[in-house]
Amino acid sequence: MKFQVKALVAALAVIASVPAQAAMDLTTTGSGSMVLAVFDSVAGVSAAFDLGKSYSDFSIIGASFADSNVDAVGTSFSWNLTQGDYATAWSTFLPLVNPANLQWAVLGGDNFGSGVGNRGIIGTLNQETVTSITTPSLTTQLGALNAYMTGAPVASTQIVTNHSAVANGANVSNSTSTNANFLTLLSTGKTNGAGSVVVGNIGDSMAVYQQVTGNATGFATGSVFANNAAFRLTSNGALTYSTDPLVTPVPEADSWAMMLLGLGFMGFAARRKQA
Repeated sequence: MKFQVKALVAALAVIASVPAQAAMDLTTTGSGSMVLAVFDSVAGVSAAFDLGKSYSDFSIIGASFADSNVDAVGTSFSWNLTQGDYATAWSTFLPLVNPANLQWAVLGGDNFGSGVGNRGIIGTLNQETVTSITTPSLTTQLGALNAYMTGAPVASTQIVTNHSAVANGANVSNSTSTNANFLTLLSTGKTNGAGSVVVGNIGDSMAVYQQVTGNATGFATGSVFANNAAFRLTSNGALTYSTDPLVTPVPEADSWAMMLLGLGFMGFAARRKQA
């Protein structure tokens, strides 16, 4: 079992140090929140939605957690940004942007612990393979993601936010925000400006990847999720995660014939017995 004491220690430390609010789970907890970011880089406006899932829920490699098996065949999750605790942020965000300019990404991280495989990032992937980056670059990305998660739910420059009131909140911010704006993480389409392209356009399906730390100076280890695992965000605010569906084999024609013949024989035998 890969789960280590580090996640428990980190969680207890955060509980002791963070004010009572329903903020995003930081990457420094050992299992940060999975967050959807939607943004218009021309207008300088972004929105972020805490998906209620954590890094550990999606982790498939690394030394910190057992394989979540979230990329197994038939796995699916869905979120509706127009309803519930997301609705105010989504309805506030849309009038401020040009739908033609909208891009999005999903990210989550683990930035606690030391050693090979103990830290990592999971997110969307808009390319065929994961771009290799060094362990220092990966930890820099995680630090930037954590800075965003620290600032976004409580920033005074937020246009709207409900993180202080609900468990899985959302927020909208403009370019005057620093840590509170996801554009500081994804302005070049990459996490903190390095590594794989992680953003897509509305309507795109994007693959999912994970990278975990290697040794102190070496390259991180990366893996693309199996079974065509993908996130997809549509213009009507529907976010989905899914893998290849479970397929029930359809019997061939000769199989149907044999089955019917067998049933006919059983009926004939039963009638003879009654006679």
